[in-house]
Amino acid sequence: MLYDVVVIGAGSAGCRAAYTLAKNDFDVCLIDAKPRGRIGDKICGNAIGDHHLRRAGLDLPKDVVTNPVEGLIIYSPSLHGLKIPGGEYTGNMIDRWKLGQYLLDQAVDKGADLRDRTRVIGPIIDDDSLKGVEVFPNERIYGKITIDASGLKSPIRPRLGKSWGIETQIKGRDVNLAYREIRRIKNSLGSNEKNYCKIYLNQDKYPGGYAWIFPQSEDMVNAGLGVQKIEGCPNPRERLYETLLREELFEGSEIVEMHGSKQAGGMEVSTRRSLSSLVWDGLIIAGEAGLVMDPVTGSGHGQAIVTGEFAGIVACKALEKDDTSKNNLWAYNLMHYAKDSYGPKYTALDAFRIYLQSSRPEHIDFVVENRILEAEDLLNLTTKGKLGFSTKLKKVFRGIRNPSLLMELDDVRKVMNEISQHCLDYPQSFEGFPQWKKRTDQIFSEFEEEFKPYAIE
Repeated sequence: MLYDVVVIGAGSAGCRAAYTLAKNDFDVCLIDAKPRGRIGDKICGNAIGDHHLRRAGLDLPKDVVTNPVEGLIIYSPSLHGLKIPGGEYTGNMIDRWKLGQYLLDQAVDKGADLRDRTRVIGPIIDDDSLKGVEVFPNERIYGKITIDASGLKSPIRPRLGKSWGIETQIKGRDVNLAYREIRRIKNSLGSNEKNYCKIYLNQDKYPGGYAWIFPQSEDMVNAGLGVQKIEGCPNPRERLYETLLREELFEGSEIVEMHGSKQAGGMEVSTRRSLSSLVWDGLIIAGEAGLVMDPVTGSGHGQAIVTGEFAGIVACKALEKDDTSKNNLWAYNLMHYAKDSYGPKYTALDAFRIYLQSSRPEHIDFVVENRILEAEDLLNLTTKGKLGFSTKLKKVFRGIRNPSLLMELDDVRKVMNEISQHCLDYPQSFEGFPQWKKRTDQIFSEFEEEFKPYAIE
């Protein structure tokens, strides 16, 4: 059967794309391997920023929100805390399954054809264009446009053409292995804790990643950790039980069951910049399938909703013009790499992520203890992908304390600024893309050579 659009994955990106298309009267096939009743049941941190929702024009139903989030506290290895109120970190803890079902119902109610319990095994490529997907065991579903919203383990991306300029393989060092549990605690969170997410940086305990405690509700916490996926990395579940779960907060706690599912499990999370291009003839890539994640935190739920919305908008316009070529779909890339959009911010943040994963615990302690990065600096970092501490560096330089580290941080800042500007010069069509990508790869190749993961030293 031929659809206007085939959407792979009924997660947040896929459902939002399907909803946007279906409400504009296009024929949409929405495919997911899970049964309908389990769609939305996913292991994650369950936090979502309000700024993403505003960008997508989405209001959360009240029963989806389990707790408001007012900010973030980052702890150094020696447990010095840096409190970051408001800004990027204002949002909500959510019931992940309820939100997934809500987004799915929106798409189906508008007319999307849901094919649940259906596993995509590969793309249909003809005349160097994407024509649809093959599903198990032996069926072909065709679409004028295919939107890949199938997540990090996409069955499409590894089989795309080499000339398309889309990265098909993701290096292990650009992935975190994570494990998390939602636990009911004996004593309710205090007034200073119940609305703040906590992140713990410690390269010796959580190499290349971090541990977290997020306030799911007054008497439940979302706790987990991630480690960089490189040779010799610890098992994240074992490490969680060896470290974080031994804290007094978790004495007598128990894993929660929600909607018939035990809230404990592992996952792989992308921690690198998004794909250099997210389109080709007949193809748009959205959400985690396009690696549209915050490289530092690994968060991607809100971004998935936004990119799904954008994918649907661009697909609608292409179908109205009856032109699904990469040049016509290129508008999606331009939206992604526009000023204040995800592309420039997360590409620059990827450099900071690489640097952070190379940093020694004592260096992280020095930065936090001496307030080299203040709350305002971190907000600027997360909202714009820029380090804004040059004035503070000059002050500390005069104190002659750890000058080599400070010069190193300033060098990282300069590279991040270069990357941001490079992204703002994103080509207007595929014609200029190969050269742009070549320069991007060169910058990161040189940067990765200089800053090796601390975990493998």
